Amino acid sequence: MFGNSFNHYGLSRFISLWFITRKFVAGRPWLFSFTFLASIFILGALTSASPAALIGWSILYGVCEVCGYKKGDSYPTMMVFGIVFAAQIGQSMIPFKQVALTVFSAYETMSGMGIDYAKYMLIACLICLLCALFFIVLGKYIFRPDMSKLLNLEADKLDTDGSLNLTGVQKTVLLFLFLLVLLLLAPNFLPADFFLTRFLKAIGNTGIVILLVTVMAAIKVEGKPLLNFKVMVDSGVTWGIVLLLAFVQPLTIAMAAPGSGITDFLMQLLTPFFGESSSITFALFIGFAAVALTQVMNNGAVGVVLMPVIHSFCQASGMAPELPLIMVVMGVHFAFLTPAASASAALLHGNEWCNTKATWKSSPLAILGAYAATAIVTLLLGSLLYS
Repeated sequence: MFGNSFNHYGLSRFISLWFITRKFVAGRPWLFSFTFLASIFILGALTSASPAALIGWSILYGVCEVCGYKKGDSYPTMMVFGIVFAAQIGQSMIPFKQVALTVFSAYETMSGMGIDYAKYMLIACLICLLCALFFIVLGKYIFRPDMSKLLNLEADKLDTDGSLNLTGVQKTVLLFLFLLVLLLLAPNFLPADFFLTRFLKAIGNTGIVILLVTVMAAIKVEGKPLLNFKVMVDSGVTWGIVLLLAFVQPLTIAMAAPGSGITDFLMQLLTPFFGESSSITFALFIGFAAVALTQVMNNGAVGVVLMPVIHSFCQASGMAPELPLIMVVMGVHFAFLTPAASASAALLHGNEWCNTKATWKSSPLAILGAYAATAIVTLLLGSLLYS
């Protein structure tokens, strides 16, 4: 509901246009492209992959019209895929979005242990930044599109509907976004005995969002609520995820119970492969399994299926679960190789500006690069943060 308010008030388009109309990107095609992708990462985090991809594509088509690019040209072909790449991975940045929420909730229900979301968000943001840089390097040295038409792009012409001129209502909604991030991260930085810290920890992350949604619904702007509860519920709630969580949570408790025998079975299966292996080896393996499976299966379901494996192995071996958990949560977002991988992947394979051959050519390299970026950041920074 909270995220859908950004689409409702047109802020998603504003965010993307604001990034690519900065003066420092003018006449610098690769910097422009990197900034464009960075804005889509943010949109993916704030909304979800499919809306972020559609908004990104609409802006890209405007760029192509201004610059003279046609369907089948190398630059729009690369960027149509790049926008889905950024939107899909960007969803991982905020752990209260769809797939990440499903997987984390499954593990927390099974193990009774939560994960530090502030540390996770830091790792996820750095992974997204590294993925964006990797895609630009991939484009510059492997795809090598014609960038010459971007040299004289007047980005201001892209704002055909005045999206860059924020209204008072839009500014208020943006203020609530900053307030949300501040309240979610505050308990990790404020003194533990501070009254605000105790209050925020008591209501939890869900309570913080409910509090802000309640305030937004109570505020009247031009005689109407800032957040129309019914409209946001109807168009913003991903009911499939809600139903999946309702099914998964009691199931994961049963799977983790000693009487189910699942833990013993998984240990017998995994011990010959990992025996005395380090947590790094296990994290790399389970992360790669998530990346591979999510190309042909629902990404949320893949993450949930792998949670008993992580819980059983880490509980029996004494390994810390954070690194493999993050590898899986990030890995299931790299879902764009086949139309079955995710909703945004299905949109990509049906896009006329990027044919199937180009998608299959780009996807394996992008997936492997994203996996490598995830492994580097998770194992280096994660080992420090969760040690």
